[in-house]
Amino acid sequence: MDGGVSVGEDEFLYRVTHDLKSYMRAIRVIPEWVAEDLKAHDIALPATVAENFDLLTAYVTGMDRMLEGLTELSRVGRLADAPRPHDLEDVVRSIWAGLPGHAALEFDVEGAARLTAPANDLGRLVSALLRNAILFNDADPGRVRVHLDQREGTVCLRVADNGPGIDPRYHDRVFEPLTTLQPKDSLGTAGMGLAVARKVVTSLGGSIAIAEGLEGCGCAFGVELPAGGPA
Repeated sequence: MDGGVSVGEDEFLYRVTHDLKSYMRAIRVIPEWVAEDLKAHDIALPATVAENFDLLTAYVTGMDRMLEGLTELSRVGRLADAPRPHDLEDVVRSIWAGLPGHAALEFDVEGAARLTAPANDLGRLVSALLRNAILFNDADPGRVRVHLDQREGTVCLRVADNGPGIDPRYHDRVFEPLTTLQPKDSLGTAGMGLAVARKVVTSLGGSIAIAEGLEGCGCAFGVELPAGGPA
């Protein structure tokens, strides 16, 4: 379904992920309880068992990321704040300052725009695009540039970087939930960010597309949204 799932599917997805999180919490702590019980009886945990417990913890961590991403996807639109006006430059700069890894990259914002939208969904959109630019930028020095523009009732947001870019063959695929072009474990992500971004854009009556990034390389995400909110 273009842009995400329906309201009914969202509610179902939220309930399923909420319940699964409870089970995953139990799976995470049970090995710790076993280790503590053995230690209390002066029984050393065999090295191979400890390794297996570590592997189990790693898998649970990955599952937690996946469930949290699916939960976030289910919240878009369904739990949106009341729309209000935003200075988009302020939103971008505020979110950038709070993202891990941002200090290692050169960053600037060009232009200006004002947009009426739910604060939480707008934050999800901007955060997803900026996180993506940070996560996949291996250039030295790495650069991220945000360009804002507003014309004829349309707000344009462009987030560009000078990283490795995305092969055009995968321009549609990367917006699908749980999709990464590299192993999830090595990235520390569930592959939900761009799916969330697309769903926010769709819910706000806009469009999102991928283009060439900075300096003839990298990647750019171009978003167009109605300045006054969805019709």
